[in-house]
Amino acid sequence: MRTRRHTSSPFGFLQEPHWRRALRDFGLVLATFVVGYAASAWWLTPGSVLAADPTVPRVLELPEDEARAQLTELGFRVRFGSERTHPSVPRGSVVWQDPPPDMVLPPHTVVQLVVSGGPAPARIPDVIGLALPYAEKVLDAAGIRIGRVDTVSGEPEGGVVLATRPPTGSGRPRGSAVDLVVSGGAGDSR
Repeated sequence: MRTRRHTSSPFGFLQEPHWRRALRDFGLVLATFVVGYAASAWWLTPGSVLAADPTVPRVLELPEDEARAQLTELGFRVRFGSERTHPSVPRGSVVWQDPPPDMVLPPHTVVQLVVSGGPAPARIPDVIGLALPYAEKVLDAAGIRIGRVDTVSGEPEGGVVLATRPPTGSGRPRGSAVDLVVSGGAGDSR
């Protein structure tokens, strides 16, 4: 029967047990993977590895000056398009932005903004010849209220709209008043 002799080797790793050698090899493979992953991430997206790009903030419904200040503070360039009417956003506030909020973009990216021109003006409808109660309903539906009502005599039928001030077809801000000239009927003088 032969006995094995343990010979010493000048290289210590030749005498390591199998589990240590496997653990060391696994560590080398893991380190190689981490270094390779970091190198490929650097090569594919060099800017995002070093610094985080800013996120586009939501500037919708903010006044033009405030929206510009927020965007330029983050390093974006601001460009304005033409005004658009909007039924609820006040004049001078942002109604549209491109790129949209929460996008991560590099600095100096252009953010396009469109500012509200306010609500579209209401056109004064043609209510001439209508009785005053009906004219009031038509004007109310158009977003115009009745201002002063002047009555003139000489018309055979009373309570009929003869004219509007300003005239029919004119544009007015929604909620503004329109004066009416109404017939008082024959012989009525108010």
